Amino acid sequence: MRWLVPEGQKLVQFLQTQIDPPPSGKILRKVLEANLCRVNGKVERFGSAEVAKGDVVELAPSWTSVATERLNGFDRLYEDEYLLIADKPAGWVCTDEECTRAFGGNRYLIHRLDKETTGILLIAKSVKAREAMISLFMEHKVSKLYYAVVDGVPEEERGSRKSFFAKVGHFQGQTRWGSRPKGLYAETHWKVLAAGRQTALVACQPITGRTHQIRVHLAEMGHPILVDRQYAERFRCSFFAKRPLLHAFRIRFVHPFTGQEVDITSEPADDFLEALQQLDLVLPIEPQPVSPVSHGCSV
Repeated sequence: MRWLVPEGQKLVQFLQTQIDPPPSGKILRKVLEANLCRVNGKVERFGSAEVAKGDVVELAPSWTSVATERLNGFDRLYEDEYLLIADKPAGWVCTDEECTRAFGGNRYLIHRLDKETTGILLIAKSVKAREAMISLFMEHKVSKLYYAVVDGVPEEERGSRKSFFAKVGHFQGQTRWGSRPKGLYAETHWKVLAAGRQTALVACQPITGRTHQIRVHLAEMGHPILVDRQYAERFRCSFFAKRPLLHAFRIRFVHPFTGQEVDITSEPADDFLEALQQLDLVLPIEPQPVSPVSHGCSV
């Protein structure tokens, strides 16, 4: 496929105007990262690159195979005979029934993400694989990294929060969790990656896997995830988003059957990236480690 650019614009926007139906920015970025696009004969890997009037843009014929590498609406990030790692979209509910409907029989959720949270979701292809992965989670041998856009800017650059979780009430039919003297131990490390005027992009590394853990800990710090009304009544920032901006970005573990390290990342969804752009928050090019600290905010 070959086009002549009629006027200056970003490459992703130009491609979306030329392809019917227009693919999402996320799909096009995968195509670009696979070196399948050329501008004036040179490979272009960045969707944010500007193309000018008169430029020639080409896509290799194989671009459609990359763009359609999906499984019932899910991008497939990794797969072997034991595990499947899918890229969960917002709005999908993590239940056993939905897992079977989306991925077929003999597929089992290893962990769960909240309905509006996007990103990395682990699926086991057998009960044995599920049990092996759950054991890794219980032994804290699975490293997870989340990105969150929070209300306000934390005073410290990084910290940790440790508390005990218990049910504290309900919100629109859903259980609300909070820190109490007794309950389930929860530990989250966090780091500010970018700060704006009234918002910040924060990386969170949950050491434990409690329900709503990141959402509760950030809210209790005074910096709830933007528009997470289940855990905050008011927000400093007036930015409107369709959902709480939380994304499961990275997962790392040693494969329980092959012994190889699995290190997978998921690019944030388009609405997350658009929010960052409007809020003048810059997403790091490389994943940023969130080191455990002893002096952070503890409860």
